[in-house]
Amino acid sequence: MLERRHRWAALTIGFFGGLIVGLTSVGTGVFFGLTLLVLFPLRTALVVGTDIFHAAALLWVAGLGHVIAGNVDVGAVGWLLLGSVPGVLIGSQFTVRLPDRSLRIALATVLTLSGVKLLEPPADEVILGLVAAAGVALLVVTQRKRLNGRVALAGRSGR
Repeated sequence: MLERRHRWAALTIGFFGGLIVGLTSVGTGVFFGLTLLVLFPLRTALVVGTDIFHAAALLWVAGLGHVIAGNVDVGAVGWLLLGSVPGVLIGSQFTVRLPDRSLRIALATVLTLSGVKLLEPPADEVILGLVAAAGVALLVVTQRKRLNGRVALAGRSGR
C-alpha cells in the first residue's frame, strides 16, 4: 500500500506525464518507469508490470481521442499489432525471470538510447550502437559474475 506522500507523488507525476504523453506520444516507460524506479520502493519487475498496465490504460484513452479526431491509420495499427503482441508475450516472460540487477541494466540501456536519440547527435547511429554495446557488455559481465558465484558456491557445498 502506498503512503500518502507516494499517492500525491503518483498523482502529480501521472498528470504531467500524461500531459506529455498525450502531446508527444513519447514513451510512457521513459517518464513513468524511470519515476517509479526512483521514487517508489518497488522491485524492478513490479515497476515494469505497473508501468505497462498504466501505459495500456493511458494509451486506450489517448488512442480513443485520436480515433475520434481521425488521426489513426487502422491498417498500420493492424500490422504493428501483428508484431507487437508476440513480442510483448515473449518479453513479459523474460521480465519475471531476469534478476533485478539485469533488468535495471536493460531498462537503463533502453532509456539511455531513447535519450540519445531524442538529442539527435550528428553521428547518432554510432553513439546508439556504442551505448547499446556498453549495455549488453555490462549485462554479460554481471551475469557472468553471478554465474561464477553460483559455480563457486556449488563447488564449496560439494566438499
